[in-house]
Amino acid sequence: MSIKATVRANENLSFEVSADTEPELFRQVARVHEVFAVKKCGKCGCEDVKFVVRAASKKSKWMEVVCQDFNCRAKLVYSSTEDQSMVYPKTRWTHLSDAQKEERKDEQEYADSHAGFLPNGGFYVWKKKN
Repeated sequence: MSIKATVRANENLSFEVSADTEPELFRQVARVHEVFAVKKCGKCGCEDVKFVVRAASKKSKWMEVVCQDFNCRAKLVYSSTEDQSMVYPKTRWTHLSDAQKEERKDEQEYADSHAGFLPNGGFYVWKKKN
């Protein structure tokens, strides 16, 4: 038996998922919500956010959700699992690379006191190095 569902991640995105069992359907619905249910910027609250993929090199691609408010432009960075089969938003301090931890070191105290979660749901504004 196949079970099907339409999952609405946000106002602009919906997904069709199907599975043979309820637990598998539950996992698929959860994945859609974790990855795509970004409804607004975690920094300023603007509801105009955009999914962006940038190529940093032939091997490296940056996946992020970017706030479209010109005065904010915060972004939520995503990463992929080692086998490249799934992506996830970097919402916890432990998700960050060493370079990202250095760039965002002012957020560590917050994360330490909030079970490892980053402020603003992981959204941050890139700071140019001097």
